[in-house]
Amino acid sequence: MITVSLTLLYLLCYTVSVEANSKKMEVLDDILQRLRAANEGIAQAKADFSNEFEVIKSKLDRFNDTSSSLGNSIRDTQIELQAETDQITAMQTFLVDILSRLNNTEQDLEGVHDDMSQSEEKLESIKESFNLTLSKLESGRKEEVSSRWDVLYSEKFLNKKLTREMTESKELESTGNLLGLFVGMNITDDVINYLKRRHEEDMVCVQSGI
Repeated sequence: MITVSLTLLYLLCYTVSVEANSKKMEVLDDILQRLRAANEGIAQAKADFSNEFEVIKSKLDRFNDTSSSLGNSIRDTQIELQAETDQITAMQTFLVDILSRLNNTEQDLEGVHDDMSQSEEKLESIKESFNLTLSKLESGRKEEVSSRWDVLYSEKFLNKKLTREMTESKELESTGNLLGLFVGMNITDDVINYLKRRHEEDMVCVQSGI
């Protein structure tokens, strides 16, 4: 009886132990699964972080490259602007010099213009004086011609036949050789006017150097 009881007790304890171990195993398996899941989560998070880090690093590298390129562009632009500024300054200096020369030239031209105006006034005065002198000479020449041939209007010669003795008379000695061409002709008003015109033309030719 006691032996049976001990056997039963042993069996009971074994059953309880087995059940307890089974529960422990379930708990351990659950813990292991949770640990595996946590490890997988950590690994995935680590991979995601690594990917995000690489993306951020790539963006940062591109930003640094862009910043460096932009800095170079700004420096190049500053150099070009300085060069253009120097050119503009040089051009302004050149234009100021040209303007100064133009002002001096304008003043010189004004002086030349004044001199030319004075010269023109003098020339105009000389021209007027010359025309006046020429008019006086022309008037004197006409008077001289008129007075020289008007003697033919006297009764001694007008409508008379011209003879050699007449051409050699004291009254006609100033008429020259021209009157000798009309010896034998009647001294009419037409002949006298012709002689006056011919005498004037001869005088004009002499004065002109023809």
